[in-house]
Amino acid sequence: MALSSRTERRWPGPGDGWLAKSGRVAGRLPLTLVFLFALLVSAVVAALHPDLPLGYQLSGLRSGQWWTVFSGVLSVSSPVAWLTAVLLSAGLLGTLEYHAGSWRTLAIGAAGQLGALTLFGVLSQAAAQTGDGWLGSMVDVPLSGPWAMLASAGLAATAYLGPLWRRRFRVAILSVTAMLVAYVGHAATVFLLCGALIGLLLAWWLREVSSVSSFHRSTTREIRTIVAVVVAVFAVGPLAAALVRAPSGPLAIFRELVLNPIPTIGQLQSSCGDDVSQSCLQLAQGGGLGSSIGFALAVVPSLLLLVCAEGLRRGRRLALWLTVLIQCLVLAVGTVYLTLFAVIPHSGLRRHLGLVNVAAVHLLPIVLTPLAIVLLLLLLRRRFTVLTAARARNRFLLVAASSFVVLAAGYAAVWLAHDGWQRGGPGMLFAGLGRQFLPLPISPSLRHSLADSPPAEQIFFYLSGPLFWTVLLSGVLVLFWVRGSQTVQGRQERERARALVRRGGGSLSWMALWQNNHYWFSEDGKAGVAYQLHGGVALTLAGPFGEPPAAAAATAGFVEYCGQQGLIPCFYSVTDAESAWLVGQGFGRVQVAQETRLRLEGLEFVGKEWQNVRTAVNKAKKLGVTVLWSRYSELSVPLRYQLEQLSEDWAARKSMPEMGFTLGGLEELMDDEVLCALAIDDAGRLVGATSWLPVYRDGVVVSWTLDLMRRRADAFAGATEFLIASAILELRADVEVLSLSGSPLAKHAADESTPATGESPVLDRFLNLLGRAIEPVYGFRSLAHFKHRFKPEYRSLYLVYPDALDLPAIGNALSKAYLPGLSLRQTARLLRGLVRR
Repeated sequence: MALSSRTERRWPGPGDGWLAKSGRVAGRLPLTLVFLFALLVSAVVAALHPDLPLGYQLSGLRSGQWWTVFSGVLSVSSPVAWLTAVLLSAGLLGTLEYHAGSWRTLAIGAAGQLGALTLFGVLSQAAAQTGDGWLGSMVDVPLSGPWAMLASAGLAATAYLGPLWRRRFRVAILSVTAMLVAYVGHAATVFLLCGALIGLLLAWWLREVSSVSSFHRSTTREIRTIVAVVVAVFAVGPLAAALVRAPSGPLAIFRELVLNPIPTIGQLQSSCGDDVSQSCLQLAQGGGLGSSIGFALAVVPSLLLLVCAEGLRRGRRLALWLTVLIQCLVLAVGTVYLTLFAVIPHSGLRRHLGLVNVAAVHLLPIVLTPLAIVLLLLLLRRRFTVLTAARARNRFLLVAASSFVVLAAGYAAVWLAHDGWQRGGPGMLFAGLGRQFLPLPISPSLRHSLADSPPAEQIFFYLSGPLFWTVLLSGVLVLFWVRGSQTVQGRQERERARALVRRGGGSLSWMALWQNNHYWFSEDGKAGVAYQLHGGVALTLAGPFGEPPAAAAATAGFVEYCGQQGLIPCFYSVTDAESAWLVGQGFGRVQVAQETRLRLEGLEFVGKEWQNVRTAVNKAKKLGVTVLWSRYSELSVPLRYQLEQLSEDWAARKSMPEMGFTLGGLEELMDDEVLCALAIDDAGRLVGATSWLPVYRDGVVVSWTLDLMRRRADAFAGATEFLIASAILELRADVEVLSLSGSPLAKHAADESTPATGESPVLDRFLNLLGRAIEPVYGFRSLAHFKHRFKPEYRSLYLVYPDALDLPAIGNALSKAYLPGLSLRQTARLLRGLVRR
């Protein structure tokens, strides 16, 4: 099919009324504009009167100075902070006002600021009463800036956003504020977190949407993005602590550990002797931050975590285990550091009280933070399925090993050339080689001992580590960017299956190329079967594919193979013809889906039965909606972005996770042989989308199968009918049949109460109950009723099983195949719905 002659490109241009539209938007944001002007005035006043107290504190409030709450909102500490406040005000406050209106925004901002101040006061006063030195010392600390109000406004604004961006904003804002409290720990950061929590409560009150439940409604792609954001935010925590003056948060000790390590008593004595005044202070304060090389080595763990965050976003399993390893090392090193250094100065009763304080303020956060990230990754490990291609992995290992050998050999050669053997022997050589590659800053005592070394030796020692880690980090990043293998058996078997699918297959055969599939091939290599393994059950995805004569005989071969491997063969979504031989061998079967097929020859949208379709087409024409046919790789970047957002937003509106197995998503749409049909309005906005899988016979496309269907929540009624009608008009010149795919656990009305030949009546009734139970969640029967509008032909699809005793194992395999990410809470909800039926 020649797409190039039919592809319509639409680029959303700026439009003639851009200035007018901007003016209308600004007209809806009077409060935001007034606040931005007030920030400008406050900056001028602060510049002219630098001693004017604009901050506020609890003691001032107790003395009746209530006006300090409002004056302190406009006070910022530096030009950078002022610019940040302006940008955040325009973004967060403007978003809230645009959706909620000026008066409600004013009320939310005031409630957020006052509520955050109240919560901050309660926490600091309670900490002071219990003797906590960190929070208790903040009782009379003056606070200034609009940070609490902006955080509150930003979280409250999420109540008016779609499920996708609501979840993203909440995770990002809460992660950043929690990180600042943990690593920086100033009173302003605690105040900021209080504002964020107040804003979250206001958002729940405004829309009554739980961020916890919406997290579970994410697709695999969105879960990867959220986890990557969390890992990245906490990766920059030590850097944030290093960039501020005197950080005091529970995790601020990592700044001292990683960027400015405290010297041991032995180092102090060897460098200072009995003089503990000036030289000791220089040694204690001259850590990694005093040296650019030391800083470069110190940021390696953070950079590696940021690289791993990119890998997590791409679903890489290697990134998952690298992140787990780094967090475990952080946990171990932080605990050892506290044990060795934080407890030593205390003695007697003071020592015991100090232990309690250290455990409460430092030890527990240091243990719990990386532990929480590790547990999160382990719980979601099944979401990270992309394996690294063996060729790319081997190339990376070769480059990393070569760079290490070259740098180490260079240092050893320079060291030997300058009489290093006489100066220290082999022990000194290996110690130097080991130390220069460690991702830790070089201590002042070590730099002092290297001061008398030859310049060439110093250059190699200082630069080998940063150069090696630059190569390593770049290699890992490239490794994550290289396309991975998402199948269990690898790309080679997948391409072999692709070649066979092109020779012949059914309406669902293209799904054999999706991820998580195993492959069995006949001895002559002319046919194959795609299946998933779950608990000893080989669950096929449709019937055999390949050359038609060989595919018909492949069923017996696959059954024999399963017998040899001790597996239970279960054929899922096979047609009556494909299941005939199995039923003749004593297999049982039950109808599990109803495939709808459209004969395109002579099909016209005339008559009363096509009224809904004609209405949808006419409405799309009036609204200026057109259809763009393309491959995913050929779409423009804005359209790809809109398609991803549309898919994620659609999945986020579901109360249960997105299903897989025979139901594709955005990942499956990215295949270059899959067609995309996008409905786009005259403003360039994506209204809806469908994807179509090819059906081959002898290397020629003979049909297309509908897979993905997505529409905006505010799309016009009939958007999906319009897309399918457009597909009929677009594709009927090339193929004779379109398949609207199957509707799982749904039957045609005439077959609802009558099992087909060979079916188990008990199992059939159970599946009917299950179909009715999950109908409110997934709407498969409503989907089947929707497809009935196109007057299709119906073809039953069956589950074929060897023995009724295997049905419990098969049911478990089906649940894992369709809902691999189903939580215990969601399972209980599904079972409750089934019992009530």
